[in-house]
Amino acid sequence: MARPGPLSDVRLKDYREPVIEFSCRRCGRHGTIERKLLVKAFGAGMSFAGLRRRMAMGCERMQTPEGDKCGAHFPCLGT
Repeated sequence: MARPGPLSDVRLKDYREPVIEFSCRRCGRHGTIERKLLVKAFGAGMSFAGLRRRMAMGCERMQTPEGDKCGAHFPCLGT
């Protein structure tokens, strides 16, 4: 289920900058990736909410008894 909020509606096709930044507030994981590579891998219709889950795969905080506690976000979107 997608996390409610601004990421739910924004898709790769809506974001036009060439590089997308990904970061986690809790573990410090971060990086950048070219938008065109993400579009090639997942399609332009991929939501940032779905992309967030893919990028944070393996995070033990994604599935906790209290829900999603992962701090993964996209600073380039202001989230």
